[in-house]
Amino acid sequence: MTSALQKQLAAIAATSTQQLDLKAQKTAHGKSLLYEPKVAACQNFNNIYQVCHEGYRELCMLDSRFVAFSQNLFSDQGKTEDRTQMTVKENAELDIVIERFLTLVGPRLALKPAQKALEWLVRRFRIHEYNTDIVILTFLPFHAIPIFTTLLSILPAKTSPTFRFLQPYMSSLANPQRATIVYNASANPGVFSALQDYILKVLENEHQSDIFLKFWAEVTAQAMNAMFNTARSGRKSIQHQREEDLINRILPYLSRCLAFVNISDAMYGCYAITTILVSKGNLEDKVLSSLLEAISATCRPDTTDAALQCLAVIAEERRSAKFPHKVVRRLLKHEDLVKRIVSLGREIRVERLALGCALGAVDRLKSLHHGCEIRTVEQILVSDLLEDSQALLVIKSSLRLTMEINDSTDVALGIRSQIADLIVRLQDSTSLENKLQRVLKENNFDIETLEMKLKTVLRPLEIDTTPKPVQEDSEMADQEDDNTTRVDLVLSNLPERLHTDTFLFGAETSVLETLAGGFIQSSSQGNNIDDFLNLPILDRKGAFERPVFLSFLISIWCGPYPILARGAALQAASKTIDQNTDEMDLQALLPYMICALADQSKQVRKTAADCVILLDRKAALLPKKSKINIWASSSLYGTKTSQVHWMPTQLYSKFLASVLVPTLEECIMDVSHITKVIFSALDGHSHSKLPAHKSGPAELKATDRGGVVSFLSSHTVLTPRISVRLKLLSPLARLGKVCTSARVIMLLPAVREWCSMSKNDLLSLHGLDNFDTADADSRHIAVISARDQEGIDLLQTIITDPISFHRQSVQEAAFQRLQAIWSTLKSALKPSLATTLLDLSLDENESHQEVVSFRQENSKELLGAVKLSSNVLRTLLENAISAISVIQSSDKPPSAKRRRTSRLESSREETPDSKDVGRALRRVTLVLELIEASKPEEHPELLRGLFHILGELHQFRSHSGSNLVYLQSPIIRSLLSIVERLKGGQEPAEDHSAIRADLLVDCIRHSTSPEVQNAALLLISSLASWKPVAHLVLHTLMPIFTFMGSTLLRQSDDNSAYVVNQTITRVVPQLAASLRDRNKNFIIGVADLLLSFTAAFEHIPLHRRPEIFDRLLQTLGAEDSLYAVMALLLDKYPTKTDSRSSIESRSFVSHLLRTFEPTLILKSCTKYLELIIDALQPKRTVSEVLLSLNEKSQDEVNGTVLTLLVSLASILEDPSLIAYVGQVLRPGTESAVLQKTFAPAIERATQLARRLKGQEELYQACSRVLSSILELLPTTSLIKTAEDLLENSDDDIRRTALQAVEIKVRSIKQGDEPSIKAALAFLSRVGTIIQHSQDTALKQSAVACIDQISERFGKRDSAAVASAAQIVAGVQSLGSNDDRLREISVICLASIVDVISEDFIPLLPVVLPKAFSYLEQSIDADGKSTRLHNAVYSLLCAIIEKLPFMFIGSYLDKSLELSHRSAKCDLGENCDESRDHFYGYVAKQIEAKECFEAINRTFDDAVENGHEALREHLNALLLAVRSRPNSAILKNTQTLFTIFLTALDTRRTLNTSPTEDDDDDTDVEHLDSIVQDAAIEMTTKLNDMTFRPFFSRLVEWASKGLPKKDIEGRALRSISLYSFLERFFDKFKSYVISYSSYILEDVADILQNASKLDSLSEKLVKTVLKALTKSFEHDQDGFWQAPSHFSAVLGPVLKQLSNESSAVVTEDVIPAIVELAVSADSADHRKEMNGILLKLMRSDEAHTRLAVVQCEQALTKRLGEDWLGMISEMLPFISELQEDDDEMVESETLRWINLMEETLGESLEPMLQ
Repeated sequence: MTSALQKQLAAIAATSTQQLDLKAQKTAHGKSLLYEPKVAACQNFNNIYQVCHEGYRELCMLDSRFVAFSQNLFSDQGKTEDRTQMTVKENAELDIVIERFLTLVGPRLALKPAQKALEWLVRRFRIHEYNTDIVILTFLPFHAIPIFTTLLSILPAKTSPTFRFLQPYMSSLANPQRATIVYNASANPGVFSALQDYILKVLENEHQSDIFLKFWAEVTAQAMNAMFNTARSGRKSIQHQREEDLINRILPYLSRCLAFVNISDAMYGCYAITTILVSKGNLEDKVLSSLLEAISATCRPDTTDAALQCLAVIAEERRSAKFPHKVVRRLLKHEDLVKRIVSLGREIRVERLALGCALGAVDRLKSLHHGCEIRTVEQILVSDLLEDSQALLVIKSSLRLTMEINDSTDVALGIRSQIADLIVRLQDSTSLENKLQRVLKENNFDIETLEMKLKTVLRPLEIDTTPKPVQEDSEMADQEDDNTTRVDLVLSNLPERLHTDTFLFGAETSVLETLAGGFIQSSSQGNNIDDFLNLPILDRKGAFERPVFLSFLISIWCGPYPILARGAALQAASKTIDQNTDEMDLQALLPYMICALADQSKQVRKTAADCVILLDRKAALLPKKSKINIWASSSLYGTKTSQVHWMPTQLYSKFLASVLVPTLEECIMDVSHITKVIFSALDGHSHSKLPAHKSGPAELKATDRGGVVSFLSSHTVLTPRISVRLKLLSPLARLGKVCTSARVIMLLPAVREWCSMSKNDLLSLHGLDNFDTADADSRHIAVISARDQEGIDLLQTIITDPISFHRQSVQEAAFQRLQAIWSTLKSALKPSLATTLLDLSLDENESHQEVVSFRQENSKELLGAVKLSSNVLRTLLENAISAISVIQSSDKPPSAKRRRTSRLESSREETPDSKDVGRALRRVTLVLELIEASKPEEHPELLRGLFHILGELHQFRSHSGSNLVYLQSPIIRSLLSIVERLKGGQEPAEDHSAIRADLLVDCIRHSTSPEVQNAALLLISSLASWKPVAHLVLHTLMPIFTFMGSTLLRQSDDNSAYVVNQTITRVVPQLAASLRDRNKNFIIGVADLLLSFTAAFEHIPLHRRPEIFDRLLQTLGAEDSLYAVMALLLDKYPTKTDSRSSIESRSFVSHLLRTFEPTLILKSCTKYLELIIDALQPKRTVSEVLLSLNEKSQDEVNGTVLTLLVSLASILEDPSLIAYVGQVLRPGTESAVLQKTFAPAIERATQLARRLKGQEELYQACSRVLSSILELLPTTSLIKTAEDLLENSDDDIRRTALQAVEIKVRSIKQGDEPSIKAALAFLSRVGTIIQHSQDTALKQSAVACIDQISERFGKRDSAAVASAAQIVAGVQSLGSNDDRLREISVICLASIVDVISEDFIPLLPVVLPKAFSYLEQSIDADGKSTRLHNAVYSLLCAIIEKLPFMFIGSYLDKSLELSHRSAKCDLGENCDESRDHFYGYVAKQIEAKECFEAINRTFDDAVENGHEALREHLNALLLAVRSRPNSAILKNTQTLFTIFLTALDTRRTLNTSPTEDDDDDTDVEHLDSIVQDAAIEMTTKLNDMTFRPFFSRLVEWASKGLPKKDIEGRALRSISLYSFLERFFDKFKSYVISYSSYILEDVADILQNASKLDSLSEKLVKTVLKALTKSFEHDQDGFWQAPSHFSAVLGPVLKQLSNESSAVVTEDVIPAIVELAVSADSADHRKEMNGILLKLMRSDEAHTRLAVVQCEQALTKRLGEDWLGMISEMLPFISELQEDDDEMVESETLRWINLMEETLGESLEPMLQ
């Protein structure tokens, strides 16, 4: 171990500046950038300063920033500065100045002035040593020119780990390649970080240059590329982690560098680095967005293109297309941004960059910015920079912005106007116009709102431009007119007059669409609309004579046209109406005004409201009594106009004034309000109030409401506009009684016609209106009401007639409508409808498979969704029963009689068609599913029918070929729900007759489905607990439990557990009550029940057993049945060696017992013993039935009794049960509980024991039961009971009582004073048993009881324990001839010694002689009495621990001698462990003097008894020395010295030669090692004054203690000595090297005279050399530098090179010589050593020459140049060795030469030549 002084010296050497080493200082001064080392070493600082200052002045002329350094680095004061004399703070300040100078001068390193200036920093301030890293970084850009190799030549040998890669180039003075630098920058994080930190310093100091920045950018970019490539190896998770670490390392440097925006070259480098980082690294959008902001912030006029290129790369990698706001703002400042992007797009991809700019510009418009944004968006779209999808996104964003902009400011309106202009310009481009239309189509824009906001038409006009057949001349004229517009061309081809007078009737679709297109175009232009409306074909002037004009406008505002067009049509209508002066009833416009008020556009609704007000004003002016012409009353719908039910003019006026006009404001705001208004007005005040007018208009009467309804209904039916019909149907479909007539006469026929319409007809209607067919179907079907039989019939026809009503959407609407009105249907209609739906659900018509499948699905869904009444369910159930009955032959008897028909007769019946069977079963299945889903407990009327169908299915199983479990299960579940509901109420008696328990039992016994079985069990359980019907099921219960035992009890699922619990809870009490009535003994009555459960025990899942049996016992009554269950389980599952059943049954019974009261447990145990007594009686009662003893022989009966007894004993011995039962005994109740519970149990156990006295095995088992019962008693009660039992003459019972007390004492707590007192008082009674009993086994139990009581509580009454100890130490116990009793007695006495301590002293003269005698006998028994052997040692240890002052002298000697004998006999590990404990107590507890003297006295005896005895003896010595304090060791030094001299001489006294037996030699070495350990331990506790005489005595003892003739003895002693010295020198190191003076003479004598070595001499030499090597190695005080010491050992040690043993030379001699050379750190000594070695090189013996060469190699490796300073003397000898005759010598010489060349750094070949 390195000492503190050594550590301090090493630290000083590491930081030494070699101020006293002139040679080292001169070498350091010779380091120069300009001069050779020899020249530089001779220069002084004045000369150097002159040369360097000249270069510095030239630098100042080149750059004035250098002038600042004239005040510090290049001042006159700088000539005298010495860094070694400066403080740490001063050096730090100087480093800052040097760094600033280096970053400034770096770019000019190729110039001579710069090199001169740096020369001064190298020579004066030694920057190559103190500032190595920054100097290397400054020179690194010039790595390819000679100045860099010059720098490498002056760098220190040890550089920082960062630049360790330059080491090979420093040794070879070669220029490193750029690839090398890049590789290390990528592989070494330190190099990369150093480069980044350096360039940041350069930029911060504003010392940047093209050379530095270019070098930095190239190396960094290439290194990053390599790093990312390297990071992409390994698993995905590892790759991700590496890339993340790399990005986190790079980003901070990049962020700092981007701050220098005014340095263009730095920015170019950052852009390149960013490009690689983005391209290679998998960056998140958040990081990329940050980079976008950082790069955009660096845009300057000279870096814009490069920045845009970098931004384009970043944009391509981002997932999000939008740029951050700051980035967009900065980019849009460049006026020529789009031009630059277009130019850049010729080289790289810029689509994402352009897209980001465009989207950013649109986003800026949200903030009401305007100016260049619109122009930028347009330029990007027009320049074709974007892909189609990207252009669509920009257009979409622009349109969405239009929708989001608020109209509150003029700026917003201006922006919207600019966007509108942009859209118009986009439409001029064919490609962009197509993109615009795609956006509108794909994104579901509200085109109407857009058109309103932009005030332009966005949808393309679909105008039929096919010219009508007109005259050729006019056609040619039109074509030649270039100024004719497209619309004018189309309109010019229209006829002047329609074939009909209205657009609401006839086939004028093409003309209408053409006119609509022209109207839309005109309305968007604004000024041309009047010109369009004045077309002759529209006949505007005759608007009130013919309905052409207004019907056209109606078609526009009610059609699928733009908002502008719809609003313009309404405005045109208002204008026309306003201009009319004739009295005219315009009620024909009313339905279409209602349609306009329901328009989705608020603007259209507002215009419609104005028109309604105008109509109201016109209507108010009409005369009330005269007949007024109704406009279009004969031509509005062509020939069908006559079917219109017109309103009286007064009603028309009243409806306008009272209903519509007052609510117009609300209608404008809410699109659905007009529907509410119409419904409220027509439905009457009983449902809702009519909106009140300010002037209080008259209310509509019932006749008026009917008129309005008929009017609206007729228009609804006749209008060709489906959109108008659907809007009018919305309020009409909701009306009630007022609409009945109109619904039946007009609406339902229209609904029938609509529902039967073909797809082609629907397609033609779609040409006029855009409507959803499914929605239209639903609105038509919604007209059907539950009030009208006609409507219900129509519904039923629709869902049942797939031919007439073939559209699926119609049928789906019909099913939905039927579901909606089901709850309001009349009860009489529901059964037939439900039956129809049931038939549809099971329809198998193959002609229309798709329709049938659809109807099946919807019918089932409808039946499952609606609430089915009891009447409906009963009808369906009867339908199902009828379906089964149909399968039966017509001549079969009724079902009541059929139940009595034998199965044989039924088997003779003909088998029906399988298809019919399948159909019937499907019907039954569906009906049962509906019943189960309808909460059958709410329909008790189904009870009879369900039992009926269960019986039918029971008979039907033979026809189906299945058990029909899937049908039985829902039936039984439904029955269970009904029964549970009925149990809570009153049910008529006649319903009970339908209950058939026999069917349920049959399901349980014959079904293969656990679900059916469980459900049937639950149903029977429920019936059994229902008093009115319990008598019907009781006679069927017993087979159920047999079934449960074989099935349900074995299941582990929760459902089975629930079924079992319910069965036990509900059935067992009823069964038990019935059995009690029929049997005198309850257990005999329930025996079969208990047998069923216990027989299934091993199959019941573990987690369910406790719950099942606990519930069973609680139900039956645990007090009556618990003992029976115990007996059945323990008898059924007895102990088997190959089964775990017995273990499981016992543990289960123990657990089961703990769930009941302790008193109940004891009573059950008593009854259990009574059952066993009954089994032993000649006439058995309960046991005969319960245990089936009548089937067993007498031996088998005895086996059963034995099993029951052993099992009971095992259960009662369970600690958990003992603790649980103990809770029943509380203070004050103990005697009563004992009398009621324990006394009967003990009495029965004793009675049984007397009965079994002659049967040994049964008797032992019974005794164990008695003991177990006793252990349940509290301590005081147990001791009292034990005292009574000790009076019994039966020794076995007495022994059982004592054992019970012994076991009980172990559990007594220290605070239980009554129990402790009782136990101590019991000692005297036990002693009496020992003194008077002759039964050895009883005595053993008595002594064990005394031992336990004494050990635990003996200190409470030491007198009682001492009295007991005298009895145990007497003849009756310790003096017994029985070894087991002796052993127990010895152990008991050991415990007593611990308790009474000094009170045991009088017994020592009696006990110890007997103990030694027994120990000696056990040793002589040769391992047969090891327990007694160990017991004696435990007693001895206890005596030594408590009475060490008494165990001395002869006692101690005797015990040690017996221990030696025990060790020699090798009695086993336990005995060895006992002796080890004994030696430990002796070594630590006996007084030091007595201990050491006893060890010394018995040492020879230990030697005589062999190695093992001696080893233990020596280990005791080691432990004794180690555990004693220094003072004790000092007091007993003489004894210890004697012991150690004797111990060290064991090698000789044992007279074991190393060549005889390897095992013996190993033992001797092990013993010697123990002796050395003890000696070292002793030495550490002695001082020099005490130890030095002993050391001298020890050396003299080894070298002169024996006669010279005894060569072998002297050698063996020397081996022991020098083995110790090796450990001695290695342990204490330099502190004891001076002790080597005592062995100089002896060492020289041994080594000098050891010429021919035998094995003993060789071992001696090796030992001596090892000891010397340690002495040489740890010499720090120059002991071996003394000539007298060095010369004394030099010759003898070197002489050993001639040793013929190569192992000795290699392993011992050469290491010793090397360590001697190191410690003798003197040139003279080494020269003397070398001289001897050179002489030996010319030895005649080849092995000697080889050894010398190997020694020289070792010296060269260790000492290096210090040893090779004598190479001139060696060369002649080396030359001779090169030509040696021995090949090995020649080969080793070559290796030596190579080693010297490596050390010297030059070749020896010229010298050797």
